[in-house]
Amino acid sequence: MDIDAALRRAGWRRAVATIAAAIIFRAAFATNAGGSTYVVFVPLDSSIYDELGTLDSLGVLDTYLPEIKPIARVEAARLVLEAERNLGERSELDPDTPLVRATIGALRDQLEQELEWLENDREDNPPKLIARPFDRIEMQYVFSRGPRQAMRTPGGTVGIQATEGSPLWPDNDGLPTSPGSNEIVRMRGWAGALGFLAAYGEGAVSGPITRPTTGPANSNASRIDLVNGEVVASLGKLAISFGRGEMAWGVGHYGSLAQGANASPFPALRIQNVHPMRLPGLLRYLGPFRFQAFFGQLEGARQFAHPWIDGQILAFKPLPEFEFGLTHAIMFGGRGNDNYSLLGLFGRASGVATGSVASGNTNSRAGVYLRLRVPWLRGLELYQELIGEDNLTTEIPGVGRFLPGISVSFQGGAYLPRVTRDGRTDFRLEYAILEPNYSTHSDSLYWTNYDLLIGHRMGPNSSRVDLKLGRWFGERYKLTAGLSYTERAPWLLTRTSVGANKERSGGINLELWRLPARLFSASSTIAELRVRGALEVVDNMNFSARTSVRALVVISVGINPGWGRFTWQ
Repeated sequence: MDIDAALRRAGWRRAVATIAAAIIFRAAFATNAGGSTYVVFVPLDSSIYDELGTLDSLGVLDTYLPEIKPIARVEAARLVLEAERNLGERSELDPDTPLVRATIGALRDQLEQELEWLENDREDNPPKLIARPFDRIEMQYVFSRGPRQAMRTPGGTVGIQATEGSPLWPDNDGLPTSPGSNEIVRMRGWAGALGFLAAYGEGAVSGPITRPTTGPANSNASRIDLVNGEVVASLGKLAISFGRGEMAWGVGHYGSLAQGANASPFPALRIQNVHPMRLPGLLRYLGPFRFQAFFGQLEGARQFAHPWIDGQILAFKPLPEFEFGLTHAIMFGGRGNDNYSLLGLFGRASGVATGSVASGNTNSRAGVYLRLRVPWLRGLELYQELIGEDNLTTEIPGVGRFLPGISVSFQGGAYLPRVTRDGRTDFRLEYAILEPNYSTHSDSLYWTNYDLLIGHRMGPNSSRVDLKLGRWFGERYKLTAGLSYTERAPWLLTRTSVGANKERSGGINLELWRLPARLFSASSTIAELRVRGALEVVDNMNFSARTSVRALVVISVGINPGWGRFTWQ
């Protein structure tokens, strides 16, 4: 039976039916379903994550698990209240108190509605109808110069087929740009009804006004695009969503080994807990716990068109200074790779029984990460992540399919949030070493969506080191300067092309960020500014004997309007 073809014919009606069933269940058992609320996820490029990261590194958050993104707006509001409680227990003479207070104030402005629900014990009884059609408007000017990095193996169907999106601008949801000047407008809005059902979406108009957009060969380089959007049903403290949702997993600050925002989001059904919880029994000693799981489908421009992809991440915080987690994802199926039964589909999706190449090949990832804080060393954070590609089914019969894999990539670093005692100067060192088989496969089950890498932007057989020094000026502006060095080798360099050119690049980057604030003292409109610049010199660009210079300038102005809102109690 052609299970994949049957599912494709059904489209995503199953996912829609799941949301519909959640609505019926919530309506029928409203008194027993537990607390629910409107779950709207914070976009990955929001400064809310920078602000929560600042509070976390300065020691006023206990239950923040930043390795799973996105988080819900109501969860961000809960963390603000947690930070305020912890700040109240500290001395006003602590040198970082002014920065903590300014950061909390910025978050209060951005999450005013959700904080009002929590402070008045109305999270489980929000308004019957709420609409925020213009929750955020972002205007960007992007200047891009230089060639794109490519990861393309011979043959066109095996190994990996991927291209960098915009040079030096990763994790931008695959938005297309052209060489030279580009103008981008992103608009985001959301609405909620019935106290538990929400929908959000973000659209973008991108590219140069006078010229067409360009992108990788198989990218969805459309000038007007729905960047992300989902319908979300909240059942108790769980959120079930369907749509194109962003995801970023793991400890990496400059790239994600497992799931990231380098490519455009793909349609998927997702489930996760809104707030951290504790597991029952002895498992409660694992501390605050969060999880996310998804089942989705990728694009069709590959040998096996529209393969399935699903994954899970578990995050734990057993001690205030220690976090760890597990990640897993598997890609399978697609047209011509689906000779399995319904039981075979479930076996592949779970990773328990991946079948054989003849019945339908699979490609899996599994990883583990940890983060350790050392409070007496000015809050020093040490973090490490490793991820394995595919599994050891043949090498270790019986249990090999459960092991991370033989092709292991690494990412880790150190972050010092208090170079100075007032917390206004910080320093980060991060490295990544990606194995030659990272994101690749013997057929078209490589980890891309629309020709852009789902995980780390460097691609296979590469390594990178980043150094960054940041400094706050007052409590509103932060300037960060960084250096980077990258090496990439051809994918086939592992065994055959010993004499091939290795690509080496060095770069500098600057970023100026203004903490969000109200435009005027009596205004409810919030604005922020972010300016980025990067310059990189690349030797043997794309493994050829030529030198290239690449540059990027991004100027972003974000506005959270205080008008156009509607609430019905």
